[in-house]
Amino acid sequence: MQFPRFPTGRHPTTRMSGPQRRRPGPLLVCGTLALVLLIVGAVGYWATTSADPGDPQTEAEERPVSDPQRIMLSGDSMTQGADGDRTWRYHLWNHLSPHVEGLDFVGPYSEPASSDMILPVPTTEGEDPSGPEPGSGQDPSPTGGASPDEDASPDEGGAGEGDGETGGSQWPGTAAPGEAAYEDPDFDHAHNALWGRTLRDASASIGEEVRTHEPDVLLAMIGVNDLLWPVSMEEMEQRLRGYVEAARAGNPNLRVVLAEVVPIALADSDDGFALRVYAYNEIVREVAQDMSTKASPVISLDVANAEKWDVESDTYDGTHPNADGELKIAAAFADALSRGYGIGPGYPRPLPISP
Repeated sequence: MQFPRFPTGRHPTTRMSGPQRRRPGPLLVCGTLALVLLIVGAVGYWATTSADPGDPQTEAEERPVSDPQRIMLSGDSMTQGADGDRTWRYHLWNHLSPHVEGLDFVGPYSEPASSDMILPVPTTEGEDPSGPEPGSGQDPSPTGGASPDEDASPDEGGAGEGDGETGGSQWPGTAAPGEAAYEDPDFDHAHNALWGRTLRDASASIGEEVRTHEPDVLLAMIGVNDLLWPVSMEEMEQRLRGYVEAARAGNPNLRVVLAEVVPIALADSDDGFALRVYAYNEIVREVAQDMSTKASPVISLDVANAEKWDVESDTYDGTHPNADGELKIAAAFADALSRGYGIGPGYPRPLPISP
């Protein structure tokens, strides 16, 4: 009996063990490719539209500013300024206003400090700060602190005693007590800064101030008055975190710039104070990084390092900025706003400061 021939090495059952495979037709291939392209396009669109618009290091750098920008400048005497000052607020306003449509400085105050509000800051170890210690239950703001006439007057051995070149008695202006005026009033005067204000004091009021005045951006330079006392760094961190949290309670989408403390003359003679300043500035950087979110970004600003701050040439009393110091602070904040949040251009360089 003769068996039929099959292909070499194969048995008929091999061909019947599974369904026959068919090559995909051109229509099926095209359909599959179209589906893949559709999925890829949808994922790309989702990734683009879900990127956070407030990310300070990505979109914000290139996003044009067209909506009104309400900016609150918050702090102590370094921001409020004194009679006869321009203040760094003047320079920041005049830099931003040509570039930011709807620019609006906001806050509960509008004036610089008059001579009777000024609390001298000690410039050598052993001098007592002219005002109540934070936590004492007294009001640490100028309205509750001692005036130079009542305690530690600069003319009687208080802050600024010396050769007069950096003397605290040489306030920028000459107005009578109770009166104050800017050297150049051509800017938006609104601010949230008080002479002698501490971070502890500010953290108790910033939430309501943000709710009331509705800033989009908070620029804060505060903390040096707390450091005049032997406060722990754990307490300072708690105060700073509380300040940011309270501000966010007023606006959950608030963008924040936290400035480090700039050097003052007291650090040259008081090692304890100098150490507290160093440690606090580390905290500012850590808190900014830790508390920054997509909804409410926080960036830190090292004015002293960015602008080569010099106590002797940038202040008029060892603490408060003179004309050059004001310009340096404004330029540092302008650069932070531009790089971090896409608000206005960086400040033009070189700065027109005194030789």
